[in-house]
Amino acid sequence: MQSTDNMAPWVLVSATLAVTGGPRLRRTALRAIAAAGIANAGATAVKYLARRPRPDSSAVPAARVPYRSYVSSSFPSGHTAAAVGYAGGVVSDAPLPLSLLVSAMAGAVGFSRVHSGVHYPGDVLGGVAIGAVSALLSRALLPPRPELVFGASTTPVGEADVDQEGAGVTVVVNPRGGDNGVPTLTTADTTTRVARQLPRARIVPLSADDDVASVMDEAARDSSVLAVAGGDGTVNAGATAALAHDRPLLVLPDGTLNNFARTLGLTSVEIALRAYSGGRLARVDVGEVDGRVFLNTSSFGSYPRMVERRDRWADRIGKWPAFALALWRDLREVQPTPALVDGRPVKVWWAFVGNCRYRTHARVPALREHLDDGRLDVRVLCARSPFPGCVPWRTCCSRGRRPGPATPSG
Repeated sequence: MQSTDNMAPWVLVSATLAVTGGPRLRRTALRAIAAAGIANAGATAVKYLARRPRPDSSAVPAARVPYRSYVSSSFPSGHTAAAVGYAGGVVSDAPLPLSLLVSAMAGAVGFSRVHSGVHYPGDVLGGVAIGAVSALLSRALLPPRPELVFGASTTPVGEADVDQEGAGVTVVVNPRGGDNGVPTLTTADTTTRVARQLPRARIVPLSADDDVASVMDEAARDSSVLAVAGGDGTVNAGATAALAHDRPLLVLPDGTLNNFARTLGLTSVEIALRAYSGGRLARVDVGEVDGRVFLNTSSFGSYPRMVERRDRWADRIGKWPAFALALWRDLREVQPTPALVDGRPVKVWWAFVGNCRYRTHARVPALREHLDDGRLDVRVLCARSPFPGCVPWRTCCSRGRRPGPATPSG
């Protein structure tokens, strides 16, 4: 019962942050609830060792006595430990108003444990110590990621004289950038918000029969700013056209994953439109393979084959079921691809080439902290005989060549 009593409010706060916040607050909520859980478990363990009697609360007014009695050890205060642990997890990277609010709540919990007569002041101090240590442990497990707050670093190139009503802006909207490749209410809402914010902008919706590259090329040629609303594939096509015509590119996240937009710190269409209104320009790196630009990654081996199957089946069964089926087929049928690595012939299951260096999380390329470091992040999974296995090989370089056909994936 005590565990539920300690954790209930913090579970509610974390659930609220996870539902209403973006990637930054979701990570904060996870770190904070982990800290509260560690603190609660630590305080429970210490209680079994300490066995300190509760204070005599006979002189405490009835209005201050809790609704229930506690039979566990008085030292330490588990409620305080969980509250301080949660607050410590939040203040690691949450906005100041939220940090102050949660810290005040934790302080109120500690004060109430003494005020109600169920703990000595030393019990509360013990809970504070356990909570602080738990917060540090949770921070080590889930460290703050500045790129989730501000986006990856870029190279500033000054400010543009933009028209606040969108004159000279062409917005290409891909209504098939969602999960199942069909127009959605979200897309219609995006078009409405763009038209309201930039009434003089020209909005060009893509249809299923359009050649995306041609539409992007024409839009970039006839505009002073090219804006693209869609997923990473659409943004990639827009970047190619923007580079060809030397136009600034405005990314409006309206797709399934929006990896490039999130890396820039553009987590919503509203934030992207505010960035346009500010007129601040930044330069980022792009990769190129076989004359094709990529903003996120390019790869060869099993992954491009899986993506090709997924795209072929997506219109019939949906993108995510198609992904699962393509992955299953790929795992059953995949064969290693011959390649050259550092001049040596090898066979690889999969090769990853990232535009700029990726942070590694559990051996998987995660988010980028920089979009202007001038590097390609190259990772290869080699196939070894007689037992096929995956051995990661990784290097970061400013220039690179790929061994064999590769597929840009955004």
